Amino acid sequence: MSHKKSQLCCRANVYTQVPDGGWGWVVAVSFFFVEVFTYGIIKSFGVFFNDLMDSFNESNSRISWIISICVFVLTFTAPLSTVLSSRFGHRLVVMLGGLLVSAGMVTAAFSQKVYHMYIAIGIVSGLGFCFSFLPTVTILSQYFDRRRSVVTAVASTGECFAMFAFAPAITALKETV
Repeated sequence: MSHKKSQLCCRANVYTQVPDGGWGWVVAVSFFFVEVFTYGIIKSFGVFFNDLMDSFNESNSRISWIISICVFVLTFTAPLSTVLSSRFGHRLVVMLGGLLVSAGMVTAAFSQKVYHMYIAIGIVSGLGFCFSFLPTVTILSQYFDRRRSVVTAVASTGECFAMFAFAPAITALKETV
């Protein structure tokens, strides 16, 4: 890949005039799914709460720290996500976030102690959630001006949709498996 092409995929798009739609609708749908798979997963974590308490033989307060650390890392590393998005572009940061979330969740599946979950889900996946979520929120402003508030509101319903769908689906899956 030439140097010019590598620069194109590693920088932010800057429009002189906001297009108010077009490719922005794909970005809005993508934001919906990022909402589903970030906050939807985080808020559906309670379905596994009792299973984790039994599996690790730990108290509810020690298990609660898993998501507490994840949300702390998600919010505390927001400036880092902003700097990386400005420097390398939104796409690359969101892809890095997806890789971190995947690595954290796969690693968590092999956890033997609760502190392994603190690191895998709390730190690694929390950082990935930050890198996935925050750039998608800010990128909508590049594609929408007049309808920005409506598009952001509709795309943000992904969190509610996930909470509505994931809890019963995960519960049914747990009973089946």
